[in-house]
Amino acid sequence: MLQGKDLKFNRILSIYQRLIEGRVLNKQQLALEFGVSEKSIQRDIEHLNIYLGEQTERADLMIKYSRKQGGYILENAEQYHLRREDIFAIIKVMLGTRAFNQKEMNDLINMLLKQMDQSNQKMIKELIGNELLNYVPLQHNEELLTKVWEFSEIIQRRQVIEMSYTREDFITIKRYLQPVGIIFSEYYFYLIAYMEELKPNALDYNHVKDDHLRIFRIDRFNDYKVINRNFYVPYSNRFEEGEFRKRIQFMYLGELLRVKFEFYGPRIEPVLDRLPTATIIEQDFNKFVVEAEVYGRGIDMWLRSQGSAVKVLSPSSLVDEMKKEAQRVLELYLE
Repeated sequence: MLQGKDLKFNRILSIYQRLIEGRVLNKQQLALEFGVSEKSIQRDIEHLNIYLGEQTERADLMIKYSRKQGGYILENAEQYHLRREDIFAIIKVMLGTRAFNQKEMNDLINMLLKQMDQSNQKMIKELIGNELLNYVPLQHNEELLTKVWEFSEIIQRRQVIEMSYTREDFITIKRYLQPVGIIFSEYYFYLIAYMEELKPNALDYNHVKDDHLRIFRIDRFNDYKVINRNFYVPYSNRFEEGEFRKRIQFMYLGELLRVKFEFYGPRIEPVLDRLPTATIIEQDFNKFVVEAEVYGRGIDMWLRSQGSAVKVLSPSSLVDEMKKEAQRVLELYLE
């Protein structure tokens, strides 16, 4: 059983934890709960403020009395901790991505919920209960968090890896890779890497071509290990995830193209959201002429998915391919 200084220490920690959770504390209620005077609670608060003032990284944190909320609050705490609305939004996004298997999803949600008090935990559990109950993870069912972090460290250290990987066509390959980025898109985490030859020879990054760049789904790695060699990328040739993401569709590479097409519809926002590099060059009622810089294979798939809402104007090679695809689809329905 705690006594004396231990009781006081435990009380101060309890008060601090509640404030960190964003709770509003009443001095009278605290005094009754802990069996001490209100002056003791006031001294606890003063000691905590002294402690917070000495923490240079969190010097703007201070316990103050809020007349509006009718109790003591930790001012500016929201800058260091997720609010309940933040946690709710993050959980909803996580469930929508279906990126994690059931265990990892449950673990992540539980860790987020533990940052709040019991009443907010209960409310959010009720709000997400049905969606979590009916959550369907992806077919691979792999645990990904450790892999994603390990690859992040490998990228940071510029290390070369030897890997075994199963492709979409179920063929297993072994390669040496120079990982340069990680991207999440359309349900999956992807490793972006420059691929070396079958023997581990370093690439000359002053003459790197786009066809050295490869995209690998992280859940399809069978095995990988770091080999005793680093690689160097000049700053001018660094891989930029943000710029790459603007131009990639469905994580399919291909030739970098400038595509021009007509879009028919009342609202252009979904097109601009899908293609961040897109610009509207003409507009006439329900018709928009759009240009975008994108990688070839992925934009093919997206354009085809738009059906009669899109007409490709250039490049001519893409126009020809769209015509052929339209004919192939028509023939399926004529059989």
